[in-house]
Amino acid sequence: MLPDNIYLAFIVVFLLRVTDVSMGTLRTVYILQGRRIRATVIGFFEVLIWIFVVSQVVAAISNWVLMIGYAGGFATGTYVGLWLESHFAIGYAQLRIISRSYGEQIASALWKENFGATVVRGHGRAGDIDLVFSIVPRRHINKCVQIASGIDKDSFVSVSDSRYLYRGYLGGAMRK
Repeated sequence: MLPDNIYLAFIVVFLLRVTDVSMGTLRTVYILQGRRIRATVIGFFEVLIWIFVVSQVVAAISNWVLMIGYAGGFATGTYVGLWLESHFAIGYAQLRIISRSYGEQIASALWKENFGATVVRGHGRAGDIDLVFSIVPRRHINKCVQIASGIDKDSFVSVSDSRYLYRGYLGGAMRK
């Protein structure tokens, strides 16, 4: 049950909505990364909170203050969930760095910082290029992009999530 004080009830509804929506964002990230157990546990508590909150708001449907708390909590929870996801930077990302002539130097700089990197020679629209591939923890994306940009300010960098990783070098640790 919610507190009788309408302002306290508003705060409870708002905070519970922020919590369950934030959990939903993290659950979605874990689903996309194939982390089933974590996603399942988070989903259980997310829905438990949601059922409580929605039942309380529906029971007092004529109370617009609670509806504002519910909607505001949802909106804020979306923002907080996205912030948490970017702050924790869960998982790995694949970097593809294209440079006209600095691929070896970029790879060497990545290796020096203990990141794995593979250089492949290719041919693009404007001529020969180097492609540097690297899988890094998402929290290190900016650092790797800065390394590449520091060597070749004109390098093209593409980043995508890596869902599953099998074997290979990941910053000092071998994947099996």
